Amino acid sequence: MKRILVVLLILGAAELAVAQQYKFGKVSKEELSETVYALDSSANAAILYKNRKSYFTYLGGNITLTTDYFFRIKIYNKEGVDWATNKQYLSNSGGQRETFSGLKAYTYNLIDGKIEETKLDKKEIFKERVNDRLSTVKFTMPNVKDGSVIEYKYRVTSPFFWNVDDVVAQYEIPIKKLDISVALWEYFKFSTMPKGYHRLNIQSTKKLNKDFNTNDVLMTIKQDNIPGIKEEAYVNNIDNYKAGLAFEIRQFIIPGSVYENFSTSWDDVVKNIYESESFGGQLGKLRFLNDDLEALKLVATTDEQKIVAAMEYVKSKIVWNGYNGKYSYDGLKKAVEEGSGNSADVNLLLVGVLQQLGVKSNPVLVSTRSNGVVLFPSEDGFNYVVAAIEGQNTVTLIDATEKYGVPGILPERALNWRGRIVRENGSSTWVDLENKKASKVIANLNINIEDDGTITGMSRTQYVNYAAMEYRDENIKITEDDLIASLENKNGDIMIDEFKIQNKKDLYKPVIELFTFEGEDLVEGVGNQMMFKPLFFKAITENPFKMDERQYPVDFGSPFEIKNTIRINIPAGYEIASVPEMMAIGLPKNLGVYKFVVNQQGNSISIMTIYKMNTAIYPAEQYKYLKEFYSAMVNKSLESVVIKKSDLLK
Repeated sequence: MKRILVVLLILGAAELAVAQQYKFGKVSKEELSETVYALDSSANAAILYKNRKSYFTYLGGNITLTTDYFFRIKIYNKEGVDWATNKQYLSNSGGQRETFSGLKAYTYNLIDGKIEETKLDKKEIFKERVNDRLSTVKFTMPNVKDGSVIEYKYRVTSPFFWNVDDVVAQYEIPIKKLDISVALWEYFKFSTMPKGYHRLNIQSTKKLNKDFNTNDVLMTIKQDNIPGIKEEAYVNNIDNYKAGLAFEIRQFIIPGSVYENFSTSWDDVVKNIYESESFGGQLGKLRFLNDDLEALKLVATTDEQKIVAAMEYVKSKIVWNGYNGKYSYDGLKKAVEEGSGNSADVNLLLVGVLQQLGVKSNPVLVSTRSNGVVLFPSEDGFNYVVAAIEGQNTVTLIDATEKYGVPGILPERALNWRGRIVRENGSSTWVDLENKKASKVIANLNINIEDDGTITGMSRTQYVNYAAMEYRDENIKITEDDLIASLENKNGDIMIDEFKIQNKKDLYKPVIELFTFEGEDLVEGVGNQMMFKPLFFKAITENPFKMDERQYPVDFGSPFEIKNTIRINIPAGYEIASVPEMMAIGLPKNLGVYKFVVNQQGNSISIMTIYKMNTAIYPAEQYKYLKEFYSAMVNKSLESVVIKKSDLLK
């Protein structure tokens, strides 16, 4: 009996410790002494505790949404120090703004067995304006080092009661304990939707609000040990896949007083947007461009010519200012006069010009990659516009914000699942936001191996479609010397001599990059043998897919093809001893293929590789095949050709 009592007392003490350790300011020596996260030793930091409480108040005739945050974070090593910085976004609109208050923040370190705390200085809190509707409060915790524990809490008060921020329940680092509560006032009806792939324990209960005598809906998530989401290659926006909970207001009802219905369909959403003076209202106000449009009609007679002429005309009139938006900021006329505008200014003008030229075109509402995926029918979900040309059974998407863009090729920021075409007749439909035209990189190398193992050669590479746009965007603005230095660094162990780019500014032709080169360390000599990897600097030497499993899709942006043709001339007096075997492998459902073809002709070797991905989005459920596919490509790239002096082979 005494033993049982002792056990119960120990358990009770343990439970009490657990309950107390997440009180603000009560950091334990055990937390400070911890060197790794028990469930993930690779974690550079961990959120020991995240608490969020959101609730509504009604004071002085104003409805307010208040959210209290409390974080405790463990920093295990210097790579985890980035988690000592926090940024909170604050909205403002119509003269009202969200406020940030009550910040308390401390860093704790264990020094000679004693807990030392450092308070955040108010001078280290920075407020910054992002744009007309958004600002940030940013702070970085002081005296952070390996082993530190940091904690901070603050309050955000918002007059925008209908906009409950999504609950973020997963980060790149693990969460030891998550404690979330969102009290939704009885008078507000919200739709809710879980996000991400990690399953959350979301509970919904009724709770009496004594202040208002209402039966509120209390949404809670109380969960331990949520793993960090691992970011890998080819992810459009990792935030789209993090576990969480999204809210969208449907109705606002105060009995006998106020009733407002926010519940809408997608057709309602796009109708409201289209009827806005800053959206559809701008499309019929292009009379100030009549002379220019008449001139375009004289030189552009076919639809293809009209599309190209309209796109280049708009790019000459308005330069994208880097701001996203679905509404024209001050009207298209002013944007043209100033020569600058947001994404809506640019692409609404493009739609209007196309329509005036007789091309069937309509705007497409988009949520950019950084903005996330739209989950509910909501005007707020969209933040960007592109143009669509609808054919018999085709849709061609165009974005004139991209200086080096061409019809049918969208920039990466706009490639985010799907957008909504908005038509003047009130109809709308979804359209896939992906580049249908395959991105292509086609390279030809001619390489001579000298007696001493050095190489000389010539490279000719064509960049087509998305690859051409990306090449121009990255390289046209930099000097030739810097571009050569970049290529030498990327391609490794070569020095570039003559260098030339063809079709640099002719957007409707492939970019062609030509250069001669030499290298000293790409061929290995051992006795009377030489060995080299026949793909040289075109080899795929690392598998970007390292995780055993992946829960989210692989996003390549567009289908693509990479083709290399390499002719290698070996030195006189040498013969080919061995070459890698040929290989052809494919992914299930014809999603991709890789071919490695070898031909020998006297003292020369020809290698051709073709790597094609026939889809922009590769499904997560077939990830293991893609990982194996890349491993096979890497292994083949690392195989060597062996040549020997001729008299040793006779």
